[in-house]
Amino acid sequence: MASYALKAEVRDVFGKEKSKKLRVAGSFPAIVYGAEKDSVSLTLNTHEAEIVLGRIHGEKVLVDLEYGGKKDKVFVRNVQRDPVKDKLVHVDFYRVDLNREIETQVPLHAIGGTPEGVKLGGLLEHGLREITIRALPTKIPPRIDVNVAELKIGQSIHIKDLTPIDGVKFVTLPDALAFAVVAKKKEEEVVAVAAPAAGAAPAAGAAAPAAGAKGAAAPAAGAKGAAPAAKAPAKK
Repeated sequence: MASYALKAEVRDVFGKEKSKKLRVAGSFPAIVYGAEKDSVSLTLNTHEAEIVLGRIHGEKVLVDLEYGGKKDKVFVRNVQRDPVKDKLVHVDFYRVDLNREIETQVPLHAIGGTPEGVKLGGLLEHGLREITIRALPTKIPPRIDVNVAELKIGQSIHIKDLTPIDGVKFVTLPDALAFAVVAKKKEEEVVAVAAPAAGAAPAAGAAAPAAGAKGAAAPAAGAKGAAPAAKAPAKK
């Protein structure tokens, strides 16, 4: 297992303005806690921390954190970054006792290349991105690799299917889904029902009144039900 180390200084100034000045000067605030000891506020060099965090890349690995004449074994618990500049804003370090088991989360990682089912048009789904385990700090794996190469469409891997790891207990429920290959959903054909446009002609068989006419058209002369024609006035 790779070894990582970071040096920090105990921080005794606080507040947003002080933290802002730290970041401008190339440092950032952090904190270390855990193992039933008091928490300690720290200051770390941004460049040095970025190198270590980049190598860890989100995996669960122990780091030797040196500060104030002490050295602790820690895990990186939480990393905060500026949402715009992506610069480090704050880091939480979790101190551990190497002789006591802890419960923590480790990432699940698919290996083995493209699954058989994906080659045939399926999709690989991640049921979980990480799982909870219990182990001594020195037994915690950086990540758990899961071989998905032989998964066919409709097949899946659950937590109970994972290869056991010596000294590690899986706490996540056994039936929890880790990976699955599913068939792509066919696009449903949407039949558009055209609504009559404003001002469109009425349906066949419906008589449209003449433009500008009020009500129904008068019946033709001589037609049944037609009003009798007016008589011409007599000649005098």
